Amino acid sequence: MQPFGRAWWTGIATGTILTTMIIAPRIATFVMLLLLLLAVIEHYARRGLPRHPPAFEAAFLVVVAFAGWAMLSALWSPAPWHSLLKPVFMVLIAVAVWFALRTVSTASRPFAHYFGEGAITGIAVGYLLVCFEIVTDQLITRTIMSAIPATHENISKHVTVDVHGTVTDVTNANLNRRMAILTWLLWPAIMLALHDPSRIRRWIALVTVIGGAGIILVFGSHQSSQIAILGGVVVYGLASINLPATRIALASVWSIAVVFALPIALMMSSANLHNADWLFKSARHRVVIWSTTAEEALKSPVLGVGADATRTAMHAAMKRSESEETLGRMMVGYANHAHNAYLQVWYELGAIGAALFLAIGLFALRVIARLKTALQPSAIALFVTTSLLIAFSYSIWQTWFIAALGFAIVVFGVAARKRADQIAHPGTADVPEKTTGSLVARRAKIAS
Repeated sequence: MQPFGRAWWTGIATGTILTTMIIAPRIATFVMLLLLLLAVIEHYARRGLPRHPPAFEAAFLVVVAFAGWAMLSALWSPAPWHSLLKPVFMVLIAVAVWFALRTVSTASRPFAHYFGEGAITGIAVGYLLVCFEIVTDQLITRTIMSAIPATHENISKHVTVDVHGTVTDVTNANLNRRMAILTWLLWPAIMLALHDPSRIRRWIALVTVIGGAGIILVFGSHQSSQIAILGGVVVYGLASINLPATRIALASVWSIAVVFALPIALMMSSANLHNADWLFKSARHRVVIWSTTAEEALKSPVLGVGADATRTAMHAAMKRSESEETLGRMMVGYANHAHNAYLQVWYELGAIGAALFLAIGLFALRVIARLKTALQPSAIALFVTTSLLIAFSYSIWQTWFIAALGFAIVVFGVAARKRADQIAHPGTADVPEKTTGSLVARRAKIAS
């Protein structure tokens, strides 16, 4: 591949954007909208190409149907604009992912190569920066904020400043978002590294990414990411041993998690887990929040209260309550969001929304089953990572959260394309494109 051409600069842009998105996760919203725009332009400029996926398949249609039901909930939601606009963004991200995957499928080999090289470089740099921040208590962030006070003026509740104006402490809120994005990018990054044509780059990337994930797992402050990484590793191992059985087991677990989310949450509180000393405090508080959400969801089990209306509806429910005292007495269960996507869907979108959400997971597993066998363990690990992240952390309607998942899927598509190119052109990825054809022809002649 020749450097300094258009493909090379596209790789530089890809790596820069990815690193920036990891450092500042909220810009993922803008990045995915920009990706949608660029992919639409590319489709218009290169019409008539045989792209993949060839049509807007069922897996994408069910996401749109889920978002459509969520938009409809604006009719009875106490926060109608939120219920209308957040699902619109979900539709845009689904369309962006579809367009981007089709673009990747028809990219020339140099462009596909540098897409992948830029992505793995950006992810590796992101892991290095975030891990440095973890082990130094966010030294880079504190130094920048101390030097430029304007960077923390609007987030004063997350920052501690001494009398000299030096930032001495920053909460883990943004660092946790960075870890969540890196957790999603873990499996696409490993695939990109494994299929990188440069042996040196391959091992540097693998050590950086796997070592970085290990630091997050051991020293990170985001328990949801730690659980997701561990779960992904375990299921990757199981899928490597027996793919069909792992897919069936995942479909069953997904179905149970969605269908029985309410009774499971209520049983956890009945089992007195919110008072269990062996659980860390945030986990015990989660049990309180989940049981409260489940109880409130049973008041509107079919339609729900409306998409992204949890904050408004919970505040109203708390005011109606005779007392704010809840399970555990010291912890309030009326939270701004459910900290669990399965409960959130039931509470906000009712049984109809839960049925559509169930379909999203099952159709995703169906898509994974159609991939090449060698790709499926990593795809399954990404599915499990996502399932666990949404089970314990952010609201499903946070735009950066939706966008980060979409971007991880696109990077996975780039990794799959890199693997296909490596198989089709073994040992030629580092050769300028104009000589590749003649080289392959000479090898075929020799072989014959």
